[in-house]
Amino acid sequence: MAEKNDFLEALEKKARMFYPSAHKAYEHNQDICDWLLFPLSRWAREAYGEEVFEHAVKGYAQYCMHVSQAQRKYEQEGKYTPESLPDIIEHVYEDSAYMTPYMWAAILIYAFWESMANHIRLFRDEFLDKLPATPTILELACGHGVMGLAAIEHRKDATLTGYDISPTAIGIARKLAGASGHADRACFAVKDVLTLDDQNEAHGYHGIMAAMLAEHLQTPHALFASISRNLKPGGLAFFSTALESPQRDHVYEFHKESEAILMAEEVGLRVIRLVCDSGNRLPGGRFLPRAMAMVLTKDAPQ
Repeated sequence: MAEKNDFLEALEKKARMFYPSAHKAYEHNQDICDWLLFPLSRWAREAYGEEVFEHAVKGYAQYCMHVSQAQRKYEQEGKYTPESLPDIIEHVYEDSAYMTPYMWAAILIYAFWESMANHIRLFRDEFLDKLPATPTILELACGHGVMGLAAIEHRKDATLTGYDISPTAIGIARKLAGASGHADRACFAVKDVLTLDDQNEAHGYHGIMAAMLAEHLQTPHALFASISRNLKPGGLAFFSTALESPQRDHVYEFHKESEAILMAEEVGLRVIRLVCDSGNRLPGGRFLPRAMAMVLTKDAPQ
């Protein structure tokens, strides 16, 4: 008998409007969704108790509604209209009442949105599996920490460092790390990921993760520069971003996949794998929301 999916079961009970599309996406990608969600179910239950699944899917439903509203406004305005950066920091990243449900939604979209499932396949098969033995991994803007914890769940020989600007997110990441049994290989801290210097970061990492971060930055070029500074020569980076997909804290408007590719190339990074899948365009809409993920490498100096 197949193991039940706790998050999907809770979604059917507590947020039925969003269940059919989520169930469809999950069925299409069950193998990779289970790879992510089954360990997370164990960690979440251990850290927060049985009620965590109801809280998580309510956060997911709220998130989906906000995304839909933002997309409609985007079509009306013809451009992103985010909040000011100080307001985003105060009312999003530093607001635990907002950030906690947001953090759960930010991981559930990988399993419940068709446009995101291939990100996890790329992450596991072309990033994690291609890292060398005993790799050191850095996660930039780690948020809930689930992606990083999934990385060291999969790679038992890896160690993880995760940084995020949000104290609430780091609190969640540390609690899940304790529940996962991987706390001895995972370190999470509050830090601005754009100010990291490889001289203070053990001379670089074998792998760097920067998932769905660039669109939150006023200057994503600085993110690619940080990745390049802190990645060992020959190392791998997993990068993902949203294109034409507005939210209240999305401040950089990517329209073309080539924009992110060129930013990476400008700082000596090279794309070796790429996936990009579309979300739901509004009927008659001008913009096509998409989710793009890349595996990058930095060549060794000649």
